[in-house]
Amino acid sequence: MNLVKMLAAQNDFDQQVIASHGIQWTDEEYFRNTLVALDVELSEFANEAQWFKVWKKDKQIDQDKLLEEYIDVLHFMLSIANQLNFKDLTKIHYNAIEKLRASGFEGGLNAVYLELKHDLLIMAEPDDGEPAFMSFTKSEYSFKSAWYLFFAIGMIGFDFTIEQIETSYFEKMNINKERQKNGY
Repeated sequence: MNLVKMLAAQNDFDQQVIASHGIQWTDEEYFRNTLVALDVELSEFANEAQWFKVWKKDKQIDQDKLLEEYIDVLHFMLSIANQLNFKDLTKIHYNAIEKLRASGFEGGLNAVYLELKHDLLIMAEPDDGEPAFMSFTKSEYSFKSAWYLFFAIGMIGFDFTIEQIETSYFEKMNINKERQKNGY
C-alpha cells in the first residue's frame, strides 16, 4: 500500500476543499471538525456492517457499500495524520494483524470498535506533548492504536485486502474530486 501517495493525495484534496469553500479556521477547529467527521463515518461503517444488530434476523450486507463506508473512514484518518504530522505513525503492521487474526478479537468487534472510538476521543483531549507511553505522546499513541485497530477491523473483521483498500481509496478520491467540481 502506497501510504505516501495516499497521504499526499488526501492533503491535496483537503487543501483544495478548504480553498474552494473559503474555509477559515484555526488548526484546532480544523482538527476537531475532522475528528467529528471521522466519528460520523465510523458510525456509518458500523451501521452498514450491522454486526451489533443482534435483533435483526435478515442482515443483508452490501459488501461494496461496506467497503465504501470503510474507505470514507480512511479518508479522515489520513486527514488527521496529515494535520497532526503523524505520517510516520501510519505504518501497517501486517505481522501484528495476522497474530490478532489467529487469536481473534477479545470481546469481538464491539470491543475493538469501542476501543478505536476511545482512542480517537483521547486525541481530542489536551496533550502536554510529554511522552505518555514509550516515546509517544498521548495523542501519538492514541492515533497509532486507532490506526492499527482500524486496519485490523477491515482486514480481519471483513476480510478486506490491502489491494482492495488502496484501489477503493483512489476510486473514491476520484469521485470526491468530481463532486467538488460539481458543487458538492
